[in-house]
Amino acid sequence: MPTTPDNPIDPCRPLPRHKMAALTFIGLLAPVYFIPQLLSRLFPDQTLLVTGLAVGLIVFLMTYAIMPVLKWVFRSWLKQTH
Repeated sequence: MPTTPDNPIDPCRPLPRHKMAALTFIGLLAPVYFIPQLLSRLFPDQTLLVTGLAVGLIVFLMTYAIMPVLKWVFRSWLKQTH
């Protein structure tokens, strides 16, 4: 698929790892802080359940919501080669 104004990121070229690491760090800050805290209030004394639900929810959100938005917001920065 060629790059177009609607799709400025070339899917055949991998994105720079250091930039993806920075976006992953930014994307994880809020969910890692808030989701376990919220779930532990909903399920007190259920550490294993809270951990499993938190990890599953964070992975789901990072995959389908947070990273796509971050990649769109930072698309011009990701596209730069230098």
